[in-house]
Amino acid sequence: MTDLEEPSNKNDTSHGLSDSVAGDKSELLTKPAICSQSELDMMYKDVQKEFDIFISQYEFPDDISKNGKKKLIKKLQFDFFKPIKRKIEREKLKRKKASNPDSCPKRRKGNKLCDSRNKVRIAVDCSFDELMSEKDIIKLSKQIQRCYSINRHMDDPLQLHLTNLKGKTLNRLDDFLDGYKNWDMHLQTESLIELFPPDEVVYLCAESENLLSSFDESKIYAIGGFVDHNSHKGLAYERAKTAGFQHARLPIDKYFTLATRKVLTVCHVFEIISNFCITNSWTSAIEKTIPDRKGLEPKNTIEDDDEILEPN
Repeated sequence: MTDLEEPSNKNDTSHGLSDSVAGDKSELLTKPAICSQSELDMMYKDVQKEFDIFISQYEFPDDISKNGKKKLIKKLQFDFFKPIKRKIEREKLKRKKASNPDSCPKRRKGNKLCDSRNKVRIAVDCSFDELMSEKDIIKLSKQIQRCYSINRHMDDPLQLHLTNLKGKTLNRLDDFLDGYKNWDMHLQTESLIELFPPDEVVYLCAESENLLSSFDESKIYAIGGFVDHNSHKGLAYERAKTAGFQHARLPIDKYFTLATRKVLTVCHVFEIISNFCITNSWTSAIEKTIPDRKGLEPKNTIEDDDEILEPN
């Protein structure tokens, strides 16, 4: 067994509780009435006690490293506490609805991709695994999750792809994000170059000299799935040129000045694109998305009258 290999059946974490306690827990988890905070605290403490007993009896591999053991315990704990954490979140929402029903409107879901009138294709390129630490992989997986959430709540969602989904990013989704395989999006292990002709791909890079004005449904626009903390500046741009892809940058610097670099997170880039598809205005899409810490200041630029370069 490797350091992070799934536990064997003898160390099953699906319950990790005695039959009587598991039955009580199942009953509590399905109880329709609103639990008090003290009841929730007691439930959490009971699960913690059961987990402590479970870990004390768990048979770790003989050759597991100290760091590997810590990671495995963290994963086991995540799986063990998942039901009770979901229960607590549901109860908090119940109390909020009970105290103020109008504050919790019913969650609205958008159309399915196949029914969407929006045929613009966006790909998150997950080919940078080997350059990211475990913490950065975690951040990327959360950004991917955010992109999916934004897309699924659009009336006409974008045609969203995850390409080159393998390695550490795939392992992270497998281990900590139940149900992602059922997401309404295109999950692909192949790379961009394997999936699409080079002249069909427009890679979005902050370093590109080409300014993006609009989207062409015959193209697929790629976002680099990369959390680099400026340690690999221009890497996506260089890879795009090497692969023979077209490239372009979002027109942020045409309408605004930034106090920081123009490089944004994956989910910020996707959110700008989604907002532009709704409003057809770059200024509105950018203002709505860019966080205050970026120091966004508008320029005196008329959006409709200025000539904007298309991707080469």
